Amino acid sequence: MDNLFMILFLISLLALPVFAVRSVIAFVKKDGMKGKKMLKFSGISFAAVIVTTIGFAATADTVETTKKEEKKVETVAKVKEEEKEKPEEKATREAKEAEEKALAAQKAKEEAEAKEKEKAKETEKQVEYFKTNTQPFINELTSSYDKGWNDVWQPTFEAISAGNTDIYKAYENMKALKNYYRNLSTNMNNIPVEGLSKKHQKSLKGAMNDLSYAAVSRQMAAEKSMKMFDEGNYSPSHMDKIKSDIASADSRMLSAVVVITSVKAELGIE
Repeated sequence: MDNLFMILFLISLLALPVFAVRSVIAFVKKDGMKGKKMLKFSGISFAAVIVTTIGFAATADTVETTKKEEKKVETVAKVKEEEKEKPEEKATREAKEAEEKALAAQKAKEEAEAKEKEKAKETEKQVEYFKTNTQPFINELTSSYDKGWNDVWQPTFEAISAGNTDIYKAYENMKALKNYYRNLSTNMNNIPVEGLSKKHQKSLKGAMNDLSYAAVSRQMAAEKSMKMFDEGNYSPSHMDKIKSDIASADSRMLSAVVVITSVKAELGIE
């Protein structure tokens, strides 16, 4: 491309004075037609000189730019080569990275162990609280729940079946049992759980709700038995209602026991 521009430039540069001189001679000889023609060729030659000069300059800039880019690439490659890690430097770096990784792993292990110890300490604290406060409360409630049934309900109906008591005594026993379970149901919501986790607090309060419902169901069974003795209504349908209350109480009691047992297992209490 450079050679082409150079050839065109030289041809145009040589033709320009020739056409210029010939146009002057033609005008002197008063040959206007030829003079104009030579003048036109002179203009074309001049324009060709200008165009080839510009093209040559542009080509030269491009070449210069290309050379600069090539030099830049060579410089970058040289820098990278100079920066290339040496074997001893690589070994040092890898040893340092391995050491840092080992230290990080050791730190993570120590933090995990610290968390486990803290968790164990907190669990131990909760276990002590449960044994000292929660468990005695639960034991007292469940014991009272069974005591009223064993001491009043069962002996009363056994005596009625054997003909060893009258309906008046049976009625009074059911009345006392009704009040007993009503009072018991209100005390079940006072279970001490403040020293336990929120999860266990929620679970045990739910269990107490079940125990309270169980006590209320036995209270309702006692009330229906009072009505049975008072009105002499021993119909099967009325007995089914009493049995339904008893079954409901047993179901809720079992549900509460399952939750309490689960909490104790999570705390590691046998």
